[in-house]
Amino acid sequence: MHRSGTSLLAKVLEKGGIFMGVLKDPNFEAIHFLSENQKALEAEGGDWLDPKIPSPNNWTKFSAEVLYNEHFRLNGRIQKWKNSRQNPDWGFKDPRNSFTLEMWLKKFPKAKVIYIKRDSSSVIESLQNRNKKEGEVHDARLEDAEFCENLWKKYSDQCQSYKEKLGDKMLILEYKDLIELNTRTIKALDNFTGKSLKSHIKFFLR
Repeated sequence: MHRSGTSLLAKVLEKGGIFMGVLKDPNFEAIHFLSENQKALEAEGGDWLDPKIPSPNNWTKFSAEVLYNEHFRLNGRIQKWKNSRQNPDWGFKDPRNSFTLEMWLKKFPKAKVIYIKRDSSSVIESLQNRNKKEGEVHDARLEDAEFCENLWKKYSDQCQSYKEKLGDKMLILEYKDLIELNTRTIKALDNFTGKSLKSHIKFFLR
């Protein structure tokens, strides 16, 4: 869900060695994956404020190879060869993945998923505060706390629905536990990613 700590987590992951894309927006979302998510939702008649699960007919037409090369901006044989030799860990962040995940799992069936949760009241407050900021996209619907609560529930329910299918390929974290450096949470995140991330979380919490 938007405003749930996804940007913080993405920054921590990248600093810890999981590449999150050459071109990213201010929310640390890889532009090309974000664009494909937006197109898939729009083709289904939705957007991030009215999320819908896109049907396969509306999934991205780009191959996994093309998407991967764009993520790293690999434009030539030498670049691709060097990248294949390094075999870097990588990922991408976008709360819209909550509804487009099946599309991405079809492209990248070995993907692992991290779902970071935040309590509804904090998400609602953050959504409404951002909605008032100059320069941010404003939507009158976000002024309604009930609308925000329902939006949070849609995202939360959709994310939870993947748990049984993904099993140990999905990690669920609490935002509060992450920023409080809960020992069990940090250990679970380290084990899931194969990285040591505590120092990087501290770096972004300074």
